[in-house]
Amino acid sequence: MVAKTNFLGGNKVKRYYEIVTIFVPDITEDKLNEKITRIKNLIKTSNGEIIKEENWGNKKLAYEIKKHTNGIYYFIFCSVEKTTFVEDLKNILLKDENILRYGVKKIDHRKIKDKLEKSVLEEKFSKEAV
Repeated sequence: MVAKTNFLGGNKVKRYYEIVTIFVPDITEDKLNEKITRIKNLIKTSNGEIIKEENWGNKKLAYEIKKHTNGIYYFIFCSVEKTTFVEDLKNILLKDENILRYGVKKIDHRKIKDKLEKSVLEEKFSKEAV
């Protein structure tokens, strides 16, 4: 069941997702930015917003994927209204040879407030530590 929320965008029906995408390790920075921009544009055209995003960098994979032992991990936490968002996202990601793997996790709306508060606190403390 999807609830109507009163935070991060009014009374619209929103669905929250965490997206982790693993890109090939030898992708150029320009190409990586182009791919990420495409995902972000899909979020925006799905009446969504990006709440948090992080480039986790080049990491060793647990096992070899398409002859690669490393991959560039990119994380996006977002909200969208469009019900076909996940299907549209999969259509983009499956066709891309620069993407080794991806994961999309729907987040229960009841856990969002705690997750956002934790995210805000982490950001505040990381800025104070610098």
